[in-house]
Amino acid sequence: MKGLIAVLSVLFLARAFAADDAPTHSAMASDLNANMHRYLVERTFPLHALEGLDATTKAKVNANNASVGVRWVSSYANADETKTYCVYEGPSEAAIRKAAALNALPVDRVTEVPVDLDPEIPAHSETAGAERHRYLIERTFAPGALDGLDAAGKAKVNATNAEYGVQWVTSYANVDKTKTYCIYEGPSEAAVRKAASANQIPVDTVTEVPVTLSPE
Repeated sequence: MKGLIAVLSVLFLARAFAADDAPTHSAMASDLNANMHRYLVERTFPLHALEGLDATTKAKVNANNASVGVRWVSSYANADETKTYCVYEGPSEAAIRKAAALNALPVDRVTEVPVDLDPEIPAHSETAGAERHRYLIERTFAPGALDGLDAAGKAKVNATNAEYGVQWVTSYANVDKTKTYCIYEGPSEAAVRKAASANQIPVDTVTEVPVTLSPE
């Protein structure tokens, strides 16, 4: 198994370095500004596969992305970097998948998430000084369930969260708001789940994501 992981890690890095002839990021700037959509890309990596993701490798990944009009915005990862949730922009899901293939990156699932759901409170205001961990919460809602989420509704959610030392940071949602990926901070997964239960908000999965991977 260790041998397989090592091979996969080397393969990922070799493919990332192989794109010497790909267009530069700046050369593709005009394409990146045209007809862009936002996607949440879920990936699962072998252990240690991302340990070689340095500035040079990121530059190669970005160049390959740019060759198909795609831009890596940011990624949230679990502690051992075997699970990532990557925010990408591009002209289509097909382009996102093509960029992943060029970089030899795995793709578990791609979800278009054009909608931002903002808690409308300053970051950390409700739980300052508390022990903080960051979580990505995947939720599935019935159609129309979030249509009434106005400022007053958000305030109630935020107040309930604060009772458990939890803060909603931001959420990405699909076009009909039936699927959301929510970034939360709080003292524990249990506290995040209790806050969701108190707010009568569904929880599909909770993943602690302390690591941020940026494209630069």
